[in-house]
Amino acid sequence: MLGAGGLFVVAFSAYFGRLPVLFWFTLIAFITAVWSAAVDTFNSFLLARLLNAFFSTAGQAGGLIFIKDVFFFHQYARMINIWGFAIILAPYLGPCLAAFMLSTQDWGMPFWVYSVEVGVAVIAIATFMDETYYDRQIPPSKQPGRHSRFMRLIGIEQFHSRHLRGTFGQAMMRPIQALLKIPVFLSTLYYVATFSWVVGTNSTMTVFLMLSYGFGLKQIGYFYFTPIVAAILGNLIGYWLHDLIVTLYMRSHRGRFESEARLWAGWLATPFLAGGLILLGFCLQKRFHYMVTSVAWGLYVFGTMIASVGVDAYVLDSYPEGPGEVIMWLTAARTVGGFLITLFEVRWAARSGADVSFGIQGGQCAAAFLILLLLQVYGKRLRHWQGPLPFGNKLDKVWRPQQGR
Repeated sequence: MLGAGGLFVVAFSAYFGRLPVLFWFTLIAFITAVWSAAVDTFNSFLLARLLNAFFSTAGQAGGLIFIKDVFFFHQYARMINIWGFAIILAPYLGPCLAAFMLSTQDWGMPFWVYSVEVGVAVIAIATFMDETYYDRQIPPSKQPGRHSRFMRLIGIEQFHSRHLRGTFGQAMMRPIQALLKIPVFLSTLYYVATFSWVVGTNSTMTVFLMLSYGFGLKQIGYFYFTPIVAAILGNLIGYWLHDLIVTLYMRSHRGRFESEARLWAGWLATPFLAGGLILLGFCLQKRFHYMVTSVAWGLYVFGTMIASVGVDAYVLDSYPEGPGEVIMWLTAARTVGGFLITLFEVRWAARSGADVSFGIQGGQCAAAFLILLLLQVYGKRLRHWQGPLPFGNKLDKVWRPQQGR
């Protein structure tokens, strides 16, 4: 449902405007979060969780849209680094806090805390956010008026100017058009091959820790500080690393920039991705000391943080006219692929051994590096051959950094 929700977030943002989609989706996410906490039957709980997953993806799927709307080219990588840090941190922070809560409270307490968090997000959106879309191709005298912030929040003003943003059908086709771009498709495959294990490992780690080390809820909660610290370190290093990569590239290419320069981050991340998963498998199978297991998991999460920002910045620089459309597919690849893995992760490890199953996963991450090499060699030619995204509406023609031909 997270992947499906992202599709509608991106399409609706192109037609109805950024702010109302963010507000209404988050508001419904708050309602379904409260529903999840107050429910007393499994079927009702399941429906609430499905709806919550669908509507809670506005920030995840639409974050790159706001970054593109608000910030300049030289700020993209750092803003993506901050936004990506929140996305990677969230699935580890939740289980960490929930484990401590469940050691003294009933199962509903984590959902009530989650409801409060989403409620704070709704209040923050209503208090501080505003519509960020601005079509630079329209003369200032013909720009739609900005009369009431409340009307922009609920989408009335944007609806009155919808004719300036193309038809609803065009908006719904935009994600499909983005996936037809070969660099976007290959980047999505890279995400499936490398980042799906983030969700799969996170969702099943509790089972592995209980089986291999006999951990209880508190021990599991403390163990989840590992990916949290790894994500923080990846964020801190990435804050300067991605800008440094671009700076060194432009110095060695006479001031010219190519989107493929972003992918050099994958060279640094791949040893952490592959090595972390392989070591994690041996730790769980051979029952190495849990501190070694902690280091292995942290290595993988650190590599994920570095690689994801590089790939996200690459697709944004390649197709700046469709930031939401390109990032939506990467988000869907991570979430859908990850949750599918949870269906067989534990059984696979039980049947073949954790060292084998995680070793294959690490090998897949190493093999996926070939996709980055392919994009670095042929990505520019593919982009020029297929051209920009053909949205066919009055979206602004974005500024592109000077690129080589």
